[in-house]
Amino acid sequence: MSLHEDAIVVDLHADTLIPMRVTGYRFGVRHRNPFLQKLGFYHCDLPRFRAAGITGQFFGLVTFPYPERGCAAACFRQIELLRREPGLLFARTAGDIRRARREGKLAALFGIEGGHNLEGRIENVRAFHEAGVRYLGLVHFTRNELCTPSGGVGSDRDAPLTDFGRTVIAEMNRLGMMVDLAHVARAAFLEAARLSTRPVIVSHTGIDAAHPLWRNIDDEQIRAVAEKDGVVGIIFAWRYLGRRRGGVEMLAPHFEHVRRLVGARHLALGSDYDGAVAPLRGLESVSGLPAVTKLLQDLRWSEEEIRGVLGENVLRVMGEHSAD
Repeated sequence: MSLHEDAIVVDLHADTLIPMRVTGYRFGVRHRNPFLQKLGFYHCDLPRFRAAGITGQFFGLVTFPYPERGCAAACFRQIELLRREPGLLFARTAGDIRRARREGKLAALFGIEGGHNLEGRIENVRAFHEAGVRYLGLVHFTRNELCTPSGGVGSDRDAPLTDFGRTVIAEMNRLGMMVDLAHVARAAFLEAARLSTRPVIVSHTGIDAAHPLWRNIDDEQIRAVAEKDGVVGIIFAWRYLGRRRGGVEMLAPHFEHVRRLVGARHLALGSDYDGAVAPLRGLESVSGLPAVTKLLQDLRWSEEEIRGVLGENVLRVMGEHSAD
């Protein structure tokens, strides 16, 4: 606990804005709802973020992709919904996250899940960036004007990026917005990593070598992220980690494989809490997060490696996307 409490802790992906906008979930109040937790929600709230020692949280902006028109506006509404909540510091840079730590606040950041939210308009990349969005996932579960997903409607592992997808990546690099390759089909994933002039991320995923699955990334994809000095956020949803639901130990082979392959420098946390997922036992809510630190200690990782996974690796990548 002493290491965990002293570390900067950043989670790359939680979908808490889904229950907030759908059920009127009160973010500032501690919740306990076993039924909705079984359905994959009610994992997070501000009191439990504080109990977990979270310094910075990326909140996913999720929309239904049909019709595309209106998706951008829906993202902006979600941003404003969270901005009405007290006790948060709305962060844009790694320095902002460190400031939140000093001030005892939760640093809130935004990431968009799916390029369909651009509605085919390159100017929306800049509009989102100005609104505080710090990463854009190129695709979610439906094919869009940028690329195809690893699974879902229109999935095609061999399809390359579209011309518009390449233009979007160039604009994101210019502005300093992180390219998120979660959910991206394999060929487009590798092409995007190669084209990006800045570090790329995979905000939430499992590792194929530890648990073969359409959603998980393979060694070539991991190396492609590492070659750009990016990070891979390991998901807490058990179905992406193994065949049967277990405890925090199910994370071990996923963390260990990436560490052996490219080094702990390229690992991060990507819980996917509140994303209609069933988390591991012991990580049923964000308040269980110190168990991940203990797991890494039990695996005899160095303190520097653990601090990196908990948050410093993400701050490094963010630093490569901004002046601070």
